[in-house]
Amino acid sequence: MTQITLARTIAFTPAFPDDVKAETGTGYLTPGGLVVHTGWSRPLDAEPHIRRQHRAYEGYGTQRWNISTPDGHTAARFPCLTRPDAEAAAARIAAALPGGAWQADADTSKLLPLALEASSTPDMLPLRHRDKPNWGTGLGSDMVDFHLPANRADYEKMIATHGRIPKTCRACARTVREQKNLGWGPRTNHWPNWNVTGHRGAYTRAHCYCAFCMGLDLRIGAFGPATDHDGDTLPGSAAVSPWFDPCAVVQASVDLDRSDRPFAWFTYFLKEAGHVVVDARRCVNLWPVGVRHDDALFCETGVTGPFDLAD
Repeated sequence: MTQITLARTIAFTPAFPDDVKAETGTGYLTPGGLVVHTGWSRPLDAEPHIRRQHRAYEGYGTQRWNISTPDGHTAARFPCLTRPDAEAAAARIAAALPGGAWQADADTSKLLPLALEASSTPDMLPLRHRDKPNWGTGLGSDMVDFHLPANRADYEKMIATHGRIPKTCRACARTVREQKNLGWGPRTNHWPNWNVTGHRGAYTRAHCYCAFCMGLDLRIGAFGPATDHDGDTLPGSAAVSPWFDPCAVVQASVDLDRSDRPFAWFTYFLKEAGHVVVDARRCVNLWPVGVRHDDALFCETGVTGPFDLAD
């Protein structure tokens, strides 16, 4: 609690894009020169471009406490769950900087990468299991958010510092055991993936509710014609979750058990389109969310042609 008494309250606003208006809030300037604060989000009764600070619940449960530079840039890969934890983490990050602190006239562009690197170590994870840093809670969902690095190399470096890949993902351990008993092969030995939902630089979650481990984002489908709002036929694709009940489509005489549904969908798409496509990424139909690549146009429509950022 000593660190809380040393931190002083300041007016603070995170660095948002120019088209976002953030109401001025409160931060706590630590002796090391970094600021700890709660988050900002859009109020339900406000315009889309408005952001307002979350109320701080001192001494009551947990909430996300962020660590930022005085000019509003995120300075830590991981937020903390309490204010004391955030202030202790801010002190460790600041101690790793030249001079052991974030100076008032610091060059953010030069010091920020050093702060983020210092905060990428396992001891900065906000959760622990058997006194060891841990990504997942083991409660069926994950509470560890992290600040997604701006490039793949920094991400791989961050994950590499956390040591050997775990044998199981505690965020969905119970469900994994149940699925193994049913004969499925869940993927349990992984660190959080680079292709998590969210844009580079944003806070995101290591796992959603068992989605990666259990393959809940898996899509099965086929390329073929689609119909627009006017009833005109367009090239496109169709896909569903392999575990979605297919009775209304495949005209099954009895309800299919969940474990039999992927095979029913496979047979259906193979018969209707002559081929089957399975994608483990988050997709809209068969278009991977957030993926841009040279053959994206062909993958979704079957039409070849030039493709660039203007398309």
